[in-house]
Amino acid sequence: MGRSKLVSLDDAVALVEDGMSITAGGFAHSHQPMGFFRTLMRTDRKDLTIMGVAECWVAEWLAAAGMLRRAYFSNFMFEGFGRCRRFSESIENGTIDAEDHSHFGMVMRLTASGLGLPFMPMRSQAGTDIMNVGGFEHPAAKAQMFRSPFDGTVVSLVSPLKPDIAVIHAARADELGNVELYGTTSVIEEQVRAAARVIVTVEEIVTTEEIRRNPQATLIPGMMVDRLVHLPYGAFPLGVYGYYEYDDAALADYYEASRTPEGTRVWLDTWVHGIATHWDYLDAHGASRLLALRTDPHLGYGYDIPEGAAQ
Repeated sequence: MGRSKLVSLDDAVALVEDGMSITAGGFAHSHQPMGFFRTLMRTDRKDLTIMGVAECWVAEWLAAAGMLRRAYFSNFMFEGFGRCRRFSESIENGTIDAEDHSHFGMVMRLTASGLGLPFMPMRSQAGTDIMNVGGFEHPAAKAQMFRSPFDGTVVSLVSPLKPDIAVIHAARADELGNVELYGTTSVIEEQVRAAARVIVTVEEIVTTEEIRRNPQATLIPGMMVDRLVHLPYGAFPLGVYGYYEYDDAALADYYEASRTPEGTRVWLDTWVHGIATHWDYLDAHGASRLLALRTDPHLGYGYDIPEGAAQ
């Protein structure tokens, strides 16, 4: 039997040090590890770098907390709401240095790192300002054009990105860190393979025998996981396929608060610094609200009962 990867949330957060680079799983309003990052936001960590594909809420909240110094990213926006105000304005005023990519460009850079390659060829981005505007590395251009020695085809080359830590929220795992995730997995595999260390929070801890009954669902093998945290509702107020929907009202509450720096500070004082633990955060929203977001176990997502229907 292997060694248990289970630790407390605070112990997992302690792995993050000043100046580290982080990538976080999830896309739009699902699967982002918000419980982990709320806890991180209550610390004094600073000068972090995010290497992100679509973890818009993670990027926005870290920017709002003043913890970000640099961002390698493709596109951060709130589906159904609009721009990530604190993140966007921090780039505009120079508080956060940014390097822009396409979604696929970021995925290819993470893939190159995961495969241990010095670069990755791709067909897209050529002829765009993404190729022309310099980045953080030397040479200043973050991508190069290259003519294939085999058939003369011109492709773009992008360099690898290796985050210090990948933080993932998933459905369930055994204590050895064998992780299952259902529904859309985004680029979680690429993020995990690219990162130097991997932290996973999960809704459920199950036995290894249970994991072995459905081996095709193991997205991340235990040998790639450094720390594992049992954290029910670990993505809340975002959603997790098969478990709960995102809380539209809670997201709208932040989005309204983010219209001004003052409103953002009040929100942070209320929902981050004013709450001691993840469990206190859940208690503040109430059991009835959390249970109302639970998904149909057969459909895997939420559903509305027609008015007047039998219950």
